[in-house]
Amino acid sequence: MWLSWYKETVASDNHDALRFKEARLPKITGSSPQLHKRRYLVDWIATICERCDISSETLHLSIMCLDHFMDKFSIEDAQLHLIALCCLLISAKFEEVDLKIPKIQTLNYFVQNAFLTAEFKQMELLLLEFFCWNLVLPTSAHYIEYYKLSALIDNDCLNGEKVTEEMKPKIRKYISKYCKYYLDISLQDFAFAQLAPSLVAAGAIASSRHSLGLSPDWTETLTQVTGFKVSQVQPVALALIRARDLEVENMEIPSEMLSKITTKTNEKHSYSLSSKETVLET
Repeated sequence: MWLSWYKETVASDNHDALRFKEARLPKITGSSPQLHKRRYLVDWIATICERCDISSETLHLSIMCLDHFMDKFSIEDAQLHLIALCCLLISAKFEEVDLKIPKIQTLNYFVQNAFLTAEFKQMELLLLEFFCWNLVLPTSAHYIEYYKLSALIDNDCLNGEKVTEEMKPKIRKYISKYCKYYLDISLQDFAFAQLAPSLVAAGAIASSRHSLGLSPDWTETLTQVTGFKVSQVQPVALALIRARDLEVENMEIPSEMLSKITTKTNEKHSYSLSSKETVLET
């Protein structure tokens, strides 16, 4: 519904508005008894989104809804799939055009028709009431397109050589691919759900530039656009790169690294999250 906000002439103001809403999101505590099943649910929802041609914005919003809801309730295992599917359904209704919103019958197919249509509708209503019927929840996928506009500048160097105009289209293409890749990685590890989505998006930009060999990893232009200094972005970017490496080994990020991330990103950060029972006030 608001996928092109970054293309408007007031994009900077829109970004500030998103950051304001982001600052009002309650902190995710990680207290869910089903937290150990989160990775499986994330991968499962991502697979459904891919098969149904659903956007990254919808995927990220689905996981954000799931994280906040699971954080507040102890959920029976039998209901986890239904809640995950309904998080996807309400997110798609908010983000996608009508023709791309999956039908209940389609979603039910992924659980072998385990639930009644009435159960879907009841859970959908419960979720909407939990979120106060307000799904304007900024995710890293909502920020990334705006940040990508400034991810390549005239003074950049690629592996030590100045970037030319002829090189820029191909580099931008690879920046987009890397950004999506790193944002997908951020979904899989719960540690990144505890950070501000805008900061995760900024980290994905820095990680992408680093992976491509662009220097420096973070520019003054990006600082002006995102509001984050290199000292705030660097630990997140390093964690994303480390998560990429550990993904190959099928391991979790070491707890000592997560502690460093939390400590570093909280320093002089004016967009701290506040704790509330519901995600957004009406």
